[in-house]
Amino acid sequence: MKKRIFVELLFLCALVHFTFAQATPIEGLFRYRLDNGLELFVMENDSAPLAYIEIAIRGGAVTQTKENCGLFHLYEHMMFKGNEKYKNQKACTEALNKMGVSDWNGTTGIDRVNYFFTVPSSLVYDGLEYWSYAIRTPLMDRDEFEKEKNVVLAEISGGQSESGRIFAAGLFKTLFPESPWRLDSSGALSTIKNATIEQLRQIQKEYYVPQNTALFVGGDVKHDEVYSIVKKIYGSWENGPQAKGGSVKVSTPDKAPLKNDVKYVFADDRMGGNIIQFVYYLRGPDAETDAMDTYPADVWAYLLANPSGSFLQSLTADKDLMIPDADYAGGGYSTMRASGMINFSAAMLNQGSSAVQKGEKLLKMIKGPVLENMYKTGTGFENENILKVKQTLEDSRIYSMETAQKFLSSLSATWASSGADYFIEYDSNIQKVQKTDISKYLDKYVKDKMGVAVLFVSPSYFEENKNEFDKYGWKVLNKDNAFWWQ
Repeated sequence: MKKRIFVELLFLCALVHFTFAQATPIEGLFRYRLDNGLELFVMENDSAPLAYIEIAIRGGAVTQTKENCGLFHLYEHMMFKGNEKYKNQKACTEALNKMGVSDWNGTTGIDRVNYFFTVPSSLVYDGLEYWSYAIRTPLMDRDEFEKEKNVVLAEISGGQSESGRIFAAGLFKTLFPESPWRLDSSGALSTIKNATIEQLRQIQKEYYVPQNTALFVGGDVKHDEVYSIVKKIYGSWENGPQAKGGSVKVSTPDKAPLKNDVKYVFADDRMGGNIIQFVYYLRGPDAETDAMDTYPADVWAYLLANPSGSFLQSLTADKDLMIPDADYAGGGYSTMRASGMINFSAAMLNQGSSAVQKGEKLLKMIKGPVLENMYKTGTGFENENILKVKQTLEDSRIYSMETAQKFLSSLSATWASSGADYFIEYDSNIQKVQKTDISKYLDKYVKDKMGVAVLFVSPSYFEENKNEFDKYGWKVLNKDNAFWWQ
């Protein structure tokens, strides 16, 4: 009899599914994964009786096609227009006001779409339920859909005259010629005009699914209580047959798309006549396929900022360039899922030699002696310099934990581009970087590589000197040729 009871107990235990928080080396951070693939990250921080709630989708421009470019952004606009519980925008807003939410938003970027707000910690259940209805049961009302199409069209049209968007569009079109739409979350006018609700429903079926989604909850909360709520509310959410995400990877563009450097001059109405701005962009490692290369890339970017290092010293010492001081030059690397970029920049006084002469010289220096010094000893790229950078990065991580919202926003962005493991293991992997890794990174992504150089000048200066720009091969970049869909 005792043996039978024991066997039955074993059988019952086998039917019970226990889920425990996955341990992380980050104090206060707890990690769960539901059976449907939904990830949950909870950061406990009881400094204020508030709770930050964010829901993020791994997608955006990077998962767009030429045919649906801009529709992830349009979908974002429809998220607050009504769902199964809150039937229209007014009801959605009233529910937010009832929870005491003063500020809510959604964003569509290259690698992520996310929605977020902060509620009193006593209303965590209500907040999580709100996002569940919004993410799982959007109504996609046709009248609201047509209104939001017009809103997005106005945004795109307005962006066509903004200097920053013109520059970015031209850069992406040139450095990512295979698929520039995968960096354009706004989209093309024709695509938005002809968009259908059926197209948005297809995005929902493929990307707004649990295995492609993560929840981030932080503040005055208990991780196990949050998990219980999330399991109750989101546990029934299913991945359909068309669901993407999970282990499905995206393709990454060519790391060497250009046979020669492309040089642009941009007559920017933000520029005064006394300053010339120079930037140079190269393809860098992508988190999707080159994650281990991103660590030396980050360390290298911090080394560039060293005022006593050879990079800034050599640029500011050159009298022809007329870079005022180390604060006016720099460089960096941005970690992205499939669009990593390396950049160099400088602001120069518009005195002495011409903008073309300055641009030509600076480009040659970056590709020649400035780069060569990064391999040498005593130039600010030594292991002792790297050690200081590691400490700086560690301090930055500690600072980011000051508030749950700041920390989880950073985690969310990294989760979308690189994965949660990348974020959690970041500090330990940074500690492994040595000078030899920096050299290998430079060999692979910078040395003898071709990129995009841009000189920003005032419109009046351009008109006075456009023949010289043309003579030296600096092509005009403007609103008429920058956008891929023109």
